[in-house]
Amino acid sequence: MSQRPTVVLIHGLFGSRKLLWLEYFKNVRQLYESMGLRVIVPGLPWAGSLEQRANALAGQLKDESGPLHLLGHSMGGLDARYWINHLGGAAKVASLTTLVTPHRGSPAADLVCNSFAPFRLFAGVRSLTTDNISQFNARTPDQPHIIYRSYTATRPLHELPWIVRRYGRYIQQIEGDNDAQVSVASGRWGDHIATLPCDHYETIFLNFWYNPFKARKVFDPMPVYRQTAEWILSQ
Repeated sequence: MSQRPTVVLIHGLFGSRKLLWLEYFKNVRQLYESMGLRVIVPGLPWAGSLEQRANALAGQLKDESGPLHLLGHSMGGLDARYWINHLGGAAKVASLTTLVTPHRGSPAADLVCNSFAPFRLFAGVRSLTTDNISQFNARTPDQPHIIYRSYTATRPLHELPWIVRRYGRYIQQIEGDNDAQVSVASGRWGDHIATLPCDHYETIFLNFWYNPFKARKVFDPMPVYRQTAEWILSQ
């Protein structure tokens, strides 16, 4: 077994481990390796259901003996919880840190699935409705020996990118502060570390702020990833 702590970076819905030369977790793997961590970055079905993605995760981690520290972005946090409880992952996992994960589902998924939007055709989107995740939570309790940690995020409605602002407005009406995809209330799980001043996409270094007439304060997520690595190294 490796003497270095092992971190597993789990990407979210519509993501991939790497697209051409662009990594989902931009420069995070390099940072973690420079800090002395061993890093695994699985590739999951980009639009697959929660079950499909978790099974893919299980297949890619089957030869790992652990202990593993999981870091899941968005749906990746739910994939991790599914693997832990239902596919044998619990025996290998020491901690799970989730970043803007819809632990109680997302009203944005409800809105899409109750409309004629083409995104409703994707199994991954249907997995994230509040009803489906409520059922998932009922059969997926936390494991007492695993440390669960979470980060949430929010920006004021007028600071959300216009291409996703309608989702932010809808979530605000139902669950309050949100990052345009996941509310703060839904993202809290286990030990809630912080609510970050950013939108959902900024947490993976994507800036969809295409407003030439108004600026907003830039958010750098790298300190959050560094903070998580420092915590893992302290365990």
